[in-house]
Amino acid sequence: MHLYQGWKVVLAGAGINFLVGINYTWSIYATGLVEQLGWNYSQASLPYSLFLLCYAFLMVPTGWAQDHVGSRPIISLGSIFSGLAFISFIFFLDQPLVAAILLGVLLGIGLACCFASTTPAVIKWFPPNQKGKVTGFVVTSTGLAALIMSPFIQRLVNFGITEAFVISGIILLIGIFVLAQLITEPPLKIKDLRRIHNKNTTKIDPRLFKFWIMFFLTTGTGVTISSHLVNIMQVQASSEKGYIAVALFSLGNAAGRMIGGILSDKIGRIKSMRGVFSIIVIMIILGLGASTSIQIIVVFSLLALAFGSLFSIFPSAIVKLFGESSFGFNYGIVFTGLGAAGIFPYLGGTLYEIQGSYFFTYLLLLITTISALLISLKVRSD
Repeated sequence: MHLYQGWKVVLAGAGINFLVGINYTWSIYATGLVEQLGWNYSQASLPYSLFLLCYAFLMVPTGWAQDHVGSRPIISLGSIFSGLAFISFIFFLDQPLVAAILLGVLLGIGLACCFASTTPAVIKWFPPNQKGKVTGFVVTSTGLAALIMSPFIQRLVNFGITEAFVISGIILLIGIFVLAQLITEPPLKIKDLRRIHNKNTTKIDPRLFKFWIMFFLTTGTGVTISSHLVNIMQVQASSEKGYIAVALFSLGNAAGRMIGGILSDKIGRIKSMRGVFSIIVIMIILGLGASTSIQIIVVFSLLALAFGSLFSIFPSAIVKLFGESSFGFNYGIVFTGLGAAGIFPYLGGTLYEIQGSYFFTYLLLLITTISALLISLKVRSD
């Protein structure tokens, strides 16, 4: 019965994270805003930029709230904010700045509540040697969302951008709220009581800074490559089929989340990090010399596998080294590194505009990833 309940929570968590993955389809909504309402591309991209900023940095307070209140009420609250973000957006379509702030803040709160609460709820049901695997399973659905949702979202947008936002909001509101009711916590054991007491004195462990730096440096590589991949195909291979590379990057990202979780269970969390960081370094070097579509697709699909694995290896490492009682808070702190990593695509684009090639962009990413690898050598292995 205990095992059955645990896997029921895993499936519910995977369903919630799949809906959270709607944020990866923003480019479809953005295109609709430009083509149907006359927004410019800067206006259409602003809501997502504000969302990513709010989402990453709100993982700390929502993670803290999850540790203290529990996952179900926080996810339920997140469903309301997420649904309202899309639905309220349509009332300010003639005021792009107001609409962008509204959606960015509300969706950031909503999806942070959800993503910060699913993994902590899931891992509590499983022993240490399975935590990486179930973490990978739960976060994989987020990576798959773009592949599966995109055709559906595209049809909605083609039907009408206003209708697309309303329907998406309703799906988020109802879907996440219903799935949240399936999220439960395992019964407390006597040995857990001391850890519960410690929740009231949550402090930031200084060792988390190393994990924040490593997450910041390595996710920066992934988001930079993914955001420039279409142009990389054009510049290095004179190919207009960048959409194929993007689709395979998304697939690799999703698969990597599962593979990373399994790997971390088998060989250990820190060893997995070192291995993944090394793969990213090798792929960046190979990317420097890639000159055909096939080469670029293969190299960056492998990089995507490594990038995706970060989202299962890091949470399982944090719960292993810092414990379950404040996992939501601790991982929330580390996850803000992803928000800060949003600077790398901008730097990569600036370097490209200056030079006319991606050589210095690759060099930047190579330096940052090697730095993360060196830091990992100073973290004790589990």
